[in-house]
Amino acid sequence: MVADPGALAATLASSSTLLSYEFQGSYASLYATLFLYVISFPGLWSTIKRASKIALVQQTYEFPGEKAPVDAKSMREVAGDVMAYMQANNYEVADAGETITFKGKIAPEVSQAAFLVFCTFICFASLALVLQIQVPTVAGVDVGSYWFLTTLLSPYAGLYYWKSASDNEQREVKVKLSANDDESQTLMVVRGDKKDVQRMEEEMDLQQEGMIRVRGVFDYSKTA
Repeated sequence: MVADPGALAATLASSSTLLSYEFQGSYASLYATLFLYVISFPGLWSTIKRASKIALVQQTYEFPGEKAPVDAKSMREVAGDVMAYMQANNYEVADAGETITFKGKIAPEVSQAAFLVFCTFICFASLALVLQIQVPTVAGVDVGSYWFLTTLLSPYAGLYYWKSASDNEQREVKVKLSANDDESQTLMVVRGDKKDVQRMEEEMDLQQEGMIRVRGVFDYSKTA
């Protein structure tokens, strides 16, 4: 069977066109994109460093006091509830003065490490895509596809977070209880890591001072 010379010529011409393809867009746009990627990397590094830092917050919660007309609760009962919660979450009393200091170890989060690795991988892959077009050769050597090897650095973001979080895993939560003059209200000041305080607020169903808590549908389903 003899091939059609015209079809063969067309195929060769098409192959030649593909092999000799060059970027037809605006190189100014590529330079601008590359510049934006470069200046965004300090932000990525800052995100990785902040992930292992403790974000301290302080919240004040209120309870009906011992002489409250409704749902009266003594300060000793409130302290007992707090102590039980802390012990259930692997905290120990480090100082039992006017302000009670609890200390506990919280392991680094696997989900946080995986998220940082994913974000770093996407950043390096996007940068490699731009460099593949913008800098296809270095000193006459074709390095276009090799830029994607930079994505192999992404696991180090998770390792850095894991090591930093492990070195800083000793967490403190400070709790101070006080009552007003007529003992109708008890105030509890909690200071600690933002995640720890938020989790404590949700699990103990605490109400912040001066705020009215409106229960949602899911809150009711939890207590049902």
